[in-house]
Amino acid sequence: MSSPAHAAEDVYTPPATIAGAPGAILKQAPGTYAFDNLGLNRADATVTKVQYVSTGARGARTAVTGTVIVPKAAWTKGGERPIISLSPGTQGLNDKCAPSKLIETAQLYDGNWLKQFYDAGYAVAMTDYEGLGTPGTHPYANNIALGQNTLDVVRAAQNLGFSKTAPVFLQGFSEGGGATAGALELAPTYAPELRIKGGHATAPTVDLGAVARNIEHSAYQTFMLFAVKMLDVTYPELGIRALTNEAGQKLLDGADTAYGCLPESLPSGWLDTKTLTKEGKTITSYLSRADIASRLGQLKLGSKKIGVPFKVTSSWADDVIPNATVKQASKDWCAKGSKISYSTLFAPTHVASGYEGSGQAVGFFNDLVAGKSFASNCGWIF
Repeated sequence: MSSPAHAAEDVYTPPATIAGAPGAILKQAPGTYAFDNLGLNRADATVTKVQYVSTGARGARTAVTGTVIVPKAAWTKGGERPIISLSPGTQGLNDKCAPSKLIETAQLYDGNWLKQFYDAGYAVAMTDYEGLGTPGTHPYANNIALGQNTLDVVRAAQNLGFSKTAPVFLQGFSEGGGATAGALELAPTYAPELRIKGGHATAPTVDLGAVARNIEHSAYQTFMLFAVKMLDVTYPELGIRALTNEAGQKLLDGADTAYGCLPESLPSGWLDTKTLTKEGKTITSYLSRADIASRLGQLKLGSKKIGVPFKVTSSWADDVIPNATVKQASKDWCAKGSKISYSTLFAPTHVASGYEGSGQAVGFFNDLVAGKSFASNCGWIF
């Protein structure tokens, strides 16, 4: 059931008590999806900001916000209009980086493929994720929590009135790719009623520990600090804060508010992380500690079968998400009996791979809608 309309900013304030099943609507308000920075050229669509119930990183019910976009133009490809759950890539930890806010002035880089989905007539449900826009810390790259948010925003769209029998597709890049893959692994048990027909992920964060080791002391090191903040807040029993010195604790405490949205959120690149720990060790040197490694292992993808066609892309020159980890996850999914189509991109950087890989998603979904056969290449991933 949908809730009464609220003021746009009020959508980001949760009620005192979070009640209802995952996907239940807590608040809703008219939204804006614009194609220019002034917000003047807007989509001809019904756009709704929604606050919905989801499952948080600690396993409790939590309020998450997102956007549901349904084009007003008729769907012409046959059958019911499908809906794509778009899982955004990393924007930052600041509440102003909520994707539902960024699309109001065309500042969401995922907007490039969002526009392709809109132009092709698809409805889109896009989560902001836990802790972006709403109170609390965003559990950065936590594939379990973000996967649940990704599935629940589709349930929210259905509770707004979108057809429950329409095909569902999942798509994401980078952190969003991890959320997409996590959602596909979780769907059979967490959201078995959703009619998911396929997924597409570019450069998914399948192995957060490997990503952290790859970007420490690089321009992207802030992402590693976001992950440390996630571990600190989500798993306090790890005692992450006890490992950091005053400078490290200051960075952790300010991570939610001190940084802006990409690219503003990259001020800590090349910082020597030995200066942030009490023992003078690098942050990644602690990742092999048994309890921390165990938690990171729980977030690693590839251990569960994905039951729908899944297209995975990754660049050989990705400077954030190691290409080898994405290949290995694809092989692991294949070993579980999944239908995987993996391809290596030639984009020169992580950012460029997002545009090359995610730009292929709409064609992939169009083929599935048209009933074209899906060719898995599980035997040819080297």
